[in-house]
Amino acid sequence: MGVAAMCVALLAYGTTTAQADAAPATLVAPARSTTPAAATPTTATTAAAVSRTAPASRARSAVKRVPVGFSPGFSIQEESLEDLRRDLDQMRAIGVTRIRLDLSWARVEGVRGRYDWSQSDRVLAETRRRGIRVLAVIGYQPDWAQRYDSAGRPQPVDRAGFARFAGAAAARYRTQVGAWEIWNEPNLQRFWIAPPNAAQYAALVNAVAPRLRAGDPGARVLVGSMSPANDVAGETVSPMTFLRGVYARVPLRNFDAVSVHPYSFPAMPTGFEEWNTFFRMRQLRQIMAANGDARSKIWLTEYGAPTGTSDEAVGEQDQAAMLVSGIREARRRGYTGPIYLYSLRDAGTDAGDREDNFGVLTHDRHAKPAYAALRRELSRDRARS
Repeated sequence: MGVAAMCVALLAYGTTTAQADAAPATLVAPARSTTPAAATPTTATTAAAVSRTAPASRARSAVKRVPVGFSPGFSIQEESLEDLRRDLDQMRAIGVTRIRLDLSWARVEGVRGRYDWSQSDRVLAETRRRGIRVLAVIGYQPDWAQRYDSAGRPQPVDRAGFARFAGAAAARYRTQVGAWEIWNEPNLQRFWIAPPNAAQYAALVNAVAPRLRAGDPGARVLVGSMSPANDVAGETVSPMTFLRGVYARVPLRNFDAVSVHPYSFPAMPTGFEEWNTFFRMRQLRQIMAANGDARSKIWLTEYGAPTGTSDEAVGEQDQAAMLVSGIREARRRGYTGPIYLYSLRDAGTDAGDREDNFGVLTHDRHAKPAYAALRRELSRDRARS
């Protein structure tokens, strides 16, 4: 498939209770890309690329340890207790001790003024029993809070309502959540609802961050959560444009790290394709340094690749290679924080549906090659430390 036809995943979740499990959009690489087609790995060559990009001898002397977690999406919160426990146990079995969990304002405060924490309480109790560290991503406005202008166009997030929810969540889970990520992929209209706008997101961060810190003084606050995207008026904002807008308006005291979703499939994370968001992290780092924020890390809060038979699928061995290569590439960069893999288990059983096939386990828990590859990689990582 030529560069102009390659697609990058936009993995996220819906913004209201009804929309929470809507399928993500897709970003098509621009036709004017100057990347030669020959430079793009095919699914037949990506598995071999892992060993080329990280020779063992160099890895021992030039890499740092990067924490690895899973970002399983909303489905883990809706599972039976038995399935939830099995999922968490299978994470621990390969050495993963971090998880990114959605904490939905729409689900907790579906009725204005009534907070229902039962779903998140159950999940966090199980993570705590297993010593799994939690990154909570907060977002998803309830229907009652959504505003529209006279022409019926959606307006930005209700900052006051969301800040109250964030403060209440931080106070409730201050001993169970280690970091808080403000919104999910706000550079997409799909999840921001109103046309994405860095100034509006920055205003939300400035309203929410003090409430998070008041509720949980030890909290680490992440901003960005940016999806792969190009600048398309009213629909999407590229991570670089978005981050510049955030730094122009958010004081450094209001956050501790930047987060991004550096999907690269069907290419390797070591590729140089213009649309490859793992590659684009270099540009994000330059923006951070230019704004006097070289101290902060970039957290990779979603990264993965789909198997199956869809047009965007990769082979199972290639999925394994991409995940291991992503971890190794993150280690080699001095500015990266934890990396969270999407996802542990396939969301469904339709091989032709991209969204059903991001797991390293099938829906009925058969291991794909990526599961064993991650176990080996994390075991070597522990042995080096």
